Amino acid sequence: MRNRNAKSTLKTVVLVLVAAWIGYSWAIARLGSGGGIAVLALYVAGPLTWWAYRTLSLRARIRRGWPELSYALGLWQQAPLPRFDASYEYTWPRLARFRKHPDGLDVLVGLLPGQVPEQFAEQAQAIAHAWRVHRVEVTSPRRGAVVLRAWTSDPLAVPFTDATPGTRPPKPTLRQRLRAWWNAATTQAARSRFRLRHLAVQALHTLEAAWSASALGLPGARRVPAALAPTGGAGPIAAPGDGTAPEPLVEAGPQWRAVTIGIQENGAPWRLRLHGTHVLVAGVTGAGKGSVLWGVVRKLLPAVAAGLVQIWALDPKRMELSFGIGLFTKYASDPERMVELLEEAVERMQERAHAFAGRLRTHTPSPNFPFIVLLVDELAFLTAYQPDRDLRRRAEAAIATLTSQGRSVGFCLVGALQDPRKEVMNLRNLFPDRIALRLDEAAQVDMVLGSGTRDRGALADLISTDPFIGAGVAYVRNETSPDPVRVRAAYVSNREIRELVDQYCPDASIHTLSSPLDTNVHGLPAQPEEGAA
Repeated sequence: MRNRNAKSTLKTVVLVLVAAWIGYSWAIARLGSGGGIAVLALYVAGPLTWWAYRTLSLRARIRRGWPELSYALGLWQQAPLPRFDASYEYTWPRLARFRKHPDGLDVLVGLLPGQVPEQFAEQAQAIAHAWRVHRVEVTSPRRGAVVLRAWTSDPLAVPFTDATPGTRPPKPTLRQRLRAWWNAATTQAARSRFRLRHLAVQALHTLEAAWSASALGLPGARRVPAALAPTGGAGPIAAPGDGTAPEPLVEAGPQWRAVTIGIQENGAPWRLRLHGTHVLVAGVTGAGKGSVLWGVVRKLLPAVAAGLVQIWALDPKRMELSFGIGLFTKYASDPERMVELLEEAVERMQERAHAFAGRLRTHTPSPNFPFIVLLVDELAFLTAYQPDRDLRRRAEAAIATLTSQGRSVGFCLVGALQDPRKEVMNLRNLFPDRIALRLDEAAQVDMVLGSGTRDRGALADLISTDPFIGAGVAYVRNETSPDPVRVRAAYVSNREIRELVDQYCPDASIHTLSSPLDTNVHGLPAQPEEGAA
């Protein structure tokens, strides 16, 4: 075997030298001595460039150091001995494929027998340090394999506003489009295989029924088989909002079902779903909770102006949401009034549920039944820090009722807090969608996003404390997907809030109101009461 490989290598070297000599001779004959020197320089630069790429690139470093890294992290296995006197041999997970992405490299790794993706997820930080990259994300696209997505830089390190051109996803290249078309075609072909098999079985049953019915001497010889019988006209037409079709994520008019408030790590827009869910935002002081809240307000204002959405704001600090008080349908900052506002929302929710009972299964916003979004800044003030025990009990009861029954009838509660512990907020499991901004402790990540999410890459406790780099950066876990997604919310400046107030509510400002503690803002067009004709 060794002699055969040596002969093959020798033949390759001879062929390369002959081809190089022919090229050099042609350059000398046609281009003169200058052409010969250029060809010689090309012969030297080409191999040197290839050697440097194979030695210094991230792909080469990963290949070269993978056996030692697998051994150090305990991802190796001892190969079975073919005989008792054989030397010990070790195997490690195979690097099956490398594929570039805009900010790094995807490495497809084949698992050894007995390995699970969680073993790689636990070592994601160690792998990132060994590869000298920003971070490593571990996913499992199929059985027996994991993808180690290495990010060489942080695409969310620079803050941005809603008008920043860089927030738009990059235009896909021709190669990416062809690859997407090919993946879609193979997926459709795989699905069609089962559909064709199902149609073939139905066709066989139909032919058997037709043959049996047409046989001589059998009753019902001219009866049409049930599979071929006409349906007798069109079926019942589904009424809007009866729950027979899934709701689209992107609506044609103003945004109310989901709002775009930032970008994801892969460059795609971050759309936060509101209709049909509740959102819990957790993060320490300065983590960027205000960017999330004001991003929601900014994108909902066109729907508010159209009469499809109402925003109710509860602001215990009186320093965050009060800056744009004229944008809210209802605003409260006094503890008693905030609890009354929550109870009012519960009462309207129950009235709406009674009106929808037996008629609709899902809610569609209208001027008579608008989509009501309740923004609660510092939610823990009502559930844990409120000194009045009766107010605290009433607030917890109202929040529990809203989060457990409100989303199907057009109510959404968006709550922000700093401390996610159970003794502070024992209702966090009633929020289907959760956002974890920068947190103090590693254990708090699983408290907010669910058990095991930190092991799957949600390192919210390691987000930079530098406001320029880390403010607004978060990990999101949606109800429909257990895998956390790294995002960053767009920054909303004071100037933008003033412009929004001047545009949507020029006559209502915090400077013209007698008391910002307890008021209903009437600068917006009047909203009709629910149930009005």
